[in-house]
Amino acid sequence: MKKIIITDDNRMVVESVAQLLPWTQLGFEIVAKAYDGVQALEALKRRGADIVISDIKMPNMDGLQLIREMKKLGLDAKTIVLSSYNDFDMVREAMRLGASEYILKTELDRQTLSQLLIALASQLDQEREALDNIGKRDELSESEILRLKEMDNELRRNRVYIRDQLLRGLCLGHLPEEQFLQQCKSYLEIRYVSGMHALLYLVVDNFQNVLDMRWRGDEQLLSFAAMNVVEELLDRNVRADLFYNGSGEFVVLACLESDGNNSYEYWESLFTQIAEALEQYFRIRISGGLSLDKEDHYPVSKLYVQALEASQFRYILGKGKLITDQDVMQRRNMSSNTSPNRFERVDMLRNALHASHPQLLIKTADSLMVRPEEVTPENFREALRLYEKYSFILSEFLEKNGLRSKCRSLLESFNEFLYDREAIPELNARFLDILRRISEEMATGNSHVRLLMKFVQAHYKEEITLQTASEQLGVNSAYLGRLVQKELQVNFSEYLNHYRIERAKELLLEGKLKIYEIAEAVGYGSTEHFSRMFKKVTGLSPKDYSSGKLK
Repeated sequence: MKKIIITDDNRMVVESVAQLLPWTQLGFEIVAKAYDGVQALEALKRRGADIVISDIKMPNMDGLQLIREMKKLGLDAKTIVLSSYNDFDMVREAMRLGASEYILKTELDRQTLSQLLIALASQLDQEREALDNIGKRDELSESEILRLKEMDNELRRNRVYIRDQLLRGLCLGHLPEEQFLQQCKSYLEIRYVSGMHALLYLVVDNFQNVLDMRWRGDEQLLSFAAMNVVEELLDRNVRADLFYNGSGEFVVLACLESDGNNSYEYWESLFTQIAEALEQYFRIRISGGLSLDKEDHYPVSKLYVQALEASQFRYILGKGKLITDQDVMQRRNMSSNTSPNRFERVDMLRNALHASHPQLLIKTADSLMVRPEEVTPENFREALRLYEKYSFILSEFLEKNGLRSKCRSLLESFNEFLYDREAIPELNARFLDILRRISEEMATGNSHVRLLMKFVQAHYKEEITLQTASEQLGVNSAYLGRLVQKELQVNFSEYLNHYRIERAKELLLEGKLKIYEIAEAVGYGSTEHFSRMFKKVTGLSPKDYSSGKLK
């Protein structure tokens, strides 16, 4: 059982990582949770560890100093660095100091972490076994010597892995070019030479969905198939090295020549060829980020960071296209430097829906949608949170107004786009589709039913019936009942009970009132009747619901 220590100054991150995997089933044990480097180091001295998962920025002692202290103590524990998007300088230093791997917090998921941990555990076992064998070399039998030779041959067979690690080290900046070239043995078939370069960062859009739905979760097969297509096109066009960076991301490091491959137009054309081929053969859609070397010969690590940043702008400018370092610079210059104003816009959406005015709702849409110039990779998550809030408000409105069935597919599509972290233009388009459908329903829906629903929402605490409601609205009760059944697919009594129970659920979760008080607050004359209706609608008693026993 390999020992794990998790450290991050954000307790939510620590708990999130701790709950991410079935640790014991995978052969791991969390021996300590720490909230800065000092606590992590103390845990290492006291409990020991095989793998440390550490944030890079922490108070008292950051991740870099923690790695230094581990080296001083001679610990062989592997280190996985957790980083944010703008931590690349620190990540590069961490890798130089000996960190085993890094993961962006935004990309931390169960599959990525489990695969990485298993690989590091295996690597650690091999290293420890090799050290043991070195100490016993004089005592080795012929069979053990043969086994060591087989291990050496296996190392040579792992050419692709070694090659990728060297290229990754060069791109991350923890392997200087001179040292990289010294390690470029002929059998590795690395095509890199000194000079000017281009770095193309390719990303499979909606990777997890593509992997699960079309490749049955076989990431190795997907990457192998895509690599073959991309390599074939690269070989025809440019001197370049290609490696897989995990999670549907590929890195192309190319040598620039004076015969035309040093222009943005050239790379736009090559990207289009690659994208069309992957779409044609495998129905894989990709986005790309590109950084071209300038006359002052940027280091590869700088090109890598610029290309990676450009690829992140797909969330803002749209997926399925090539975004260059020039595009990023232009966007940075025109950025409004403001974050999406979540609270103001949320209130604006609520008010527009409550007004039940179709033209006003569509007119308000422009102010509700996030403009691309408001968004950067750094605040993209804030924009997503705004749209998540929109989704909750829309869902609540559709439920209250009997429109869920008519807008269900649009809302589900919008939520899928949110889950897949689609680009701002696509999110805006889906959001506008929902508002247009709601606007159409406001314009064409039965006005008597809409008035009845507003009456219920205002008087649900009182003792009301279809008869009393129809008298208030000046409509025949039988006629109104038929309209409700046709429009909402439920009768008046069912709609009233459902609305009351929804309000009761809110009060139960607040936890401020007793059950009998909630029953009275939502219009039920007795606690017993309220409890029966609550269980009929939700499948749970009020007590079980409030205690969190949700099915």
